Amino acid sequence: MAFVITIATLKGGVGKSTIAINLSAALHRSRRTLLVDADPQGTCRAWAARAAETGREGPPTVVVDGRSLRRDLPQITRGFDIAVIDSPPRLGIEARAAMLVADLVLLPTVPGAADLWALRESVDVLEEARQLRPDLRCAIVLNRADRTMLTKTAREALGSYGIPVLPTVLGQRVAFGEATLTGLSVLDHAPGSAAAAEVAALADQVLSTLGGPRGSRKKTSRR
Repeated sequence: MAFVITIATLKGGVGKSTIAINLSAALHRSRRTLLVDADPQGTCRAWAARAAETGREGPPTVVVDGRSLRRDLPQITRGFDIAVIDSPPRLGIEARAAMLVADLVLLPTVPGAADLWALRESVDVLEEARQLRPDLRCAIVLNRADRTMLTKTAREALGSYGIPVLPTVLGQRVAFGEATLTGLSVLDHAPGSAAAAEVAALADQVLSTLGGPRGSRKKTSRR
């Protein structure tokens, strides 16, 4: 079976879909990775459609109703090493289901009091899922951050949540938006950029957290 990574948050505007797109693209460079769009907003689906229009290579992308994830995931992930789920951004059965099918849940947030307070709701839903899945691994990803006192304060505040915060911080960078609009990841749109380096580091940390994906490395040549 594929390792399943769910990107989950109950608050919009923190870059959940952007992280799902770029993380799956980074993992797809060395592992057979599937991007699963379970978010009704369909950002990943639109990105994949744009990539197809321009003939760009990226992770295969499928759309799944969040209510049927548990039933459909084993079938659609067959033949893949990793599946990255862009989960529904709201409370309810869909968000919980996306967490319950995961091996690793990543909770993105951005620096700022309102966003950190809103993250508590996501953590509460995660804790409900962990009561059913005590082995469920999780981590917080700090996104759209910079080297200000606000980011430092946010990282310190996140320590009270009892959930690991990944060392890699994703910056507030124009390259992320530009890449998404053109159907690319930042690794292909701006390969030498700080944004690309951050995504590559995030992918390495995710693989380390998972302990090494099931299956063999995918042998591909990159341009």
